[in-house]
Amino acid sequence: MGWSTIPKVIKSSKIAKNLTTKRAIQDKVVKAVDEGTKKALGSTGKLTEAGKIRTSKWKRDKSKELKELSYKWDKLVSKKQKNLKETKTLIKAAGATAATGAGTAGVSLYNKKKKK
Repeated sequence: MGWSTIPKVIKSSKIAKNLTTKRAIQDKVVKAVDEGTKKALGSTGKLTEAGKIRTSKWKRDKSKELKELSYKWDKLVSKKQKNLKETKTLIKAAGATAATGAGTAGVSLYNKKKKK
């Protein structure tokens, strides 16, 4: 494989949707855990190594849990919007069909009256 076979353009991947929301969730969880830990320690203010590990793990787990809920929410909202769009399309099509049917019936009645 020589230099001539290397692609000249490197394409980047897309940035995830609502990335700022996910980051905000993580920041809030970290802040809440830190504040809770400080309140629990009280005046001593010292955290053991095991305590640091536990709080770090708790931050990761809770952030992950809340982010998963956020991803599920995004999927539900997306699905709802898609279904709403499809429903509107069906309503428009049904309305057009009904209008065409009513127009045809009106012309038919008009022609019958005209013949009498």
